[in-house]
Amino acid sequence: MPWILDGNNLARGGNRERVRRAALALARTERIRIVLFFDGAPPAGSPDTERLGPVEVRYVPYADRAILDVVSPRGRGWRVASDDRALAVRVRAAGAECVAASSFWEKAASAEAKAPAEEHSIGTATLDGVERLVDAPARVPRRRRKKG
Repeated sequence: MPWILDGNNLARGGNRERVRRAALALARTERIRIVLFFDGAPPAGSPDTERLGPVEVRYVPYADRAILDVVSPRGRGWRVASDDRALAVRVRAAGAECVAASSFWEKAASAEAKAPAEEHSIGTATLDGVERLVDAPARVPRRRRKKG
């Protein structure tokens, strides 16, 4: 089931890069599509929409409205991660599932633990020992499925 993430809600006013990294790890491990919405403008030099393999990051004026625009026509089949109670009510009314931010973070932590060490460095650079996303998103390589 694809996920929609309320990015600012998950970041809790903190590091957006952490949310992006967690979304990438979860998408790779679970082999799912994730659409991540952040309120506000993108970082300098970044487009309004970034495509990072199975993760699409969108910078919009109002994330709640954008999330509802995606969920409303289709409803079922989406899982939205947010602690915003008003948004959760509207998402559920549209037929989608809404889970607490803690559920997303638990799944993401599990995904990061499962990922081989080299996957943690995809699209990241180390600066003073802290892993950060580089300004330009890197292409996320796809794993080839074994036949047979």
